[in-house]
Order: sequence, then C-alpha cells, then structure tokens
Amino acid sequence: MAYADANNTNRKLGAGAIVLVLEAGLAWAVIAGLATTFTRNKQKDFKAIDIPLPKDPPKQEPVKPQDPVKTQPQQDRHQVIDPVIDTGPSVMPTFASNDGGGAIREVVFTPPVVPTPAAPRFAAKAARPKGAMSGWVSDNDYPSSDMRAEHEGRTAYRLSIDTNGKVTDCSITASSGWPGLDRATCDRITQRARFEPATNTEGERVAGTFTGAVSWRIPAE
Repeated sequence: MAYADANNTNRKLGAGAIVLVLEAGLAWAVIAGLATTFTRNKQKDFKAIDIPLPKDPPKQEPVKPQDPVKTQPQQDRHQVIDPVIDTGPSVMPTFASNDGGGAIREVVFTPPVVPTPAAPRFAAKAARPKGAMSGWVSDNDYPSSDMRAEHEGRTAYRLSIDTNGKVTDCSITASSGWPGLDRATCDRITQRARFEPATNTEGERVAGTFTGAVSWRIPAE
C-alpha cells in the first residue's frame, strides 16, 4: 500500500511538472506574440513630419511724431469798452517856460462851490380855525331821525381850505356807522367853519387842509 501510494504520488508530481512546463510555454508565447504585435504596430504609427520654423516678423520702421499744429489765438470781436465818465469840464493850467514854450507844472482840481440856500424868510403855517370849534356843531344839529333811532357814533373828517380861508370840500375819513350823522357833520362844518389860510416860507397864502372829528351823543333830558 505504501508503494502504491508512493508510485501514485510520483505520477501526480510528474504530471504537475509537465502542466507547469506547458503553462510556462504558453505564457511565454503569448507575451512574445503581444510584444511582437505591439512593436510592429508601434513602428507603423510613427511618421516623420517636417515642421517649418516660424519666420522672423518684418522689421517696422519707427513712426516719426507729427509736428504740432500751430494755432493762432482768436481775437475777441466783442471788445469791452471802458465806460467814459464825464465829470465836467476841466481846465489844465499852463505856464510859460524860459524857452518860450508852454509847460504844465501842476494841475489842481477843486470841487465846484455849491451855494448855500438862503434861510426862509417866513415859517410855513397851516390853516387855523377862526373862533371856537364848538360852535360848528351843536345838540340842535342832531338829525331827528337818528335821534329817534338812538344812533350815536364818531365821525372823522378832512377839510380842504382855499387861500381865503373858506372850506371848499369835506370828506369822511372814518364813518360813525350812520349815514345821517356823517352827512350832517360835513353839512354843518362846511357852512360854519372859517379859517386863517395857510402860508408858505415866502409869507404867501396857499391852499391847505384841516382834519378833525365830531362825536354824536344823544343829550340827556
């Protein structure tokens, strides 16, 4: 039994060795074939190509700078003319020199003499009433209609006086609120008022004005 096992073992070893040799041969053949094919294909793919070298660029000549454009300053057509201020006639004094010619030695400008106005001969005066002003309007002048209606108020007026001292016009500057009282004011004063006329600085009579007021109050019984 031991022999038989040894013989079988030797047979197996021999067969394994043969298989290894065959496998090694096959592997070498495959590698050699691939190497040969790769070498052939590689040699067929490479081709020599002549690549021309780039030529040098053409030389460019330097550009000469252009001459600057000469411009002439424009003249202002609208010339500003200094205003001439006339200060009146001036006299340039000249003096005779030794050689017989005239020579300007010195110029002195003196301001013109303005005459001082003469003092007024008289003081101007406004128109002044003659007599007492209380006589111009009295309780008896109260309009009856306004008294019955118990109308009261203050009427301011302005009078125009001529050169004879007479009232030529009467105007209401502030109404009492009742037309009857305002109308009675101007009517009574125009009829009764007398004035000393106004005068100017020469003592001459001139027209003037006068202002005043009348308070209308119903008298107590």
